[in-house]
Amino acid sequence: MKINKKQVITAFFLLLLSSCATLPTDPAPWDATPASIRQVFPDNEYIAQRGRGKTRAAAEANAAAEISRFISSQISANRGYRITTDNVAETIETNDEAFVKSQINLFGIRYADDAYYRKDLKEWRTVAWIERNEAWTVYAPRFKQQADSFASLFDAAENERDQFRRALRFFAADDYSKSGDFQNASLFGQILHPARMNAEFENVRAKIAAIPQRLESSKRNASVFIECPGDFESLVSNAFSSRFAALGFPVANNRSSSSAVCRITISEGRQQRDLGVFYHPSLQAVVSTQSGTIFTYSAEGERAQAVTPDVAKRRAYQSLADKVRESFSLDQ
Repeated sequence: MKINKKQVITAFFLLLLSSCATLPTDPAPWDATPASIRQVFPDNEYIAQRGRGKTRAAAEANAAAEISRFISSQISANRGYRITTDNVAETIETNDEAFVKSQINLFGIRYADDAYYRKDLKEWRTVAWIERNEAWTVYAPRFKQQADSFASLFDAAENERDQFRRALRFFAADDYSKSGDFQNASLFGQILHPARMNAEFENVRAKIAAIPQRLESSKRNASVFIECPGDFESLVSNAFSSRFAALGFPVANNRSSSSAVCRITISEGRQQRDLGVFYHPSLQAVVSTQSGTIFTYSAEGERAQAVTPDVAKRRAYQSLADKVRESFSLDQ
């Protein structure tokens, strides 16, 4: 049988009209009013967002993206970030969204069976949703890993009898609780299922809240004695004293009453030349307690020179002191 071009075109349009006629066009219950979505998907049980698109697949992709954006905005809001055109804010927002997408992929997103097509707008509408209890069973072990790591640092600090080392351990626990990985996981868990997060990880929050008091108490009882043989006009010693004081550690007047000793060895790198005296100074500081060496710190000053020896030496030691004030910390 011979089929002409007109028959082919007619058949195509009949097929198209038939296809359009079978599309679901009655508004779904979750889209009857702006508030309907919360009635069908209550907030305490679901995280749900509408989506729209030229095809059903495009609408589902849009709804999933809305869930990701919603959670990202909640994380940013809970941190107190402001959405601006500032580069830092943009970087934070991007990192949050990437983290959220990776976590959502753990348990996936479901889509409404009653998606429908709005003829007047020529678009599909649907809902993407996450059931909080279901998602929690998948996500909780991920945050528990973070919580256990923090707890081990906190407990190690609690059990430490050396006051200086105890303070450093609390520093480490505090830093971990403020790290991006821990904060992201904690905030995501709070947004995903606040009731379960509060119930199952109350002890973690109590430990985080206890850190400032524990840390301050440890530092008050962890005085440091500065020992720096050959220090020119106490320039380097004073620099270390000011840094320890700024970090909250008292500086002891004698070795016997201190909890820790910071012994500083200076290498002057002195050279005598026809044009004057040259220095290329460096130092190494070793902080130790009765339990042994805790950490070491090294610094190198700028080259210094002068015709007068004392002037050259002062410049060299001042350069070392400036470097200490700039870079010395107790980060391990």
